Amino acid sequence: MLTDNLKHRAILMMAYSSGLRISEVAHLKISDIDTARMTVLVRQGKGKKDRYTIFSKKALGTLSQYLETYKPTPWLFQGATPGTPITESSIGCVMRAAKKRAS
Repeated sequence: MLTDNLKHRAILMMAYSSGLRISEVAHLKISDIDTARMTVLVRQGKGKKDRYTIFSKKALGTLSQYLETYKPTPWLFQGATPGTPITESSIGCVMRAAKKRAS
């Protein structure tokens, strides 16, 4: 496992299993996740277009744990200030740290 931090693990798993860009992960809302259909609505992605993508059952398990523990609203991954999304630079740091631990 590349990180013991549940929030960081959820971020990495959503990005990887859904093929999301850092900016797309940062701007996910809880309402964008459809667990019944296993899809994620990406709003205003590349080219300012909305699209749907899928995510894995393993990512769903981690995401469920994360939601139960952190109870974020409305952003899926909240930033340091309550009510704001996590910054893209924070996600980049999480990814770089995971990359370093993997090598």
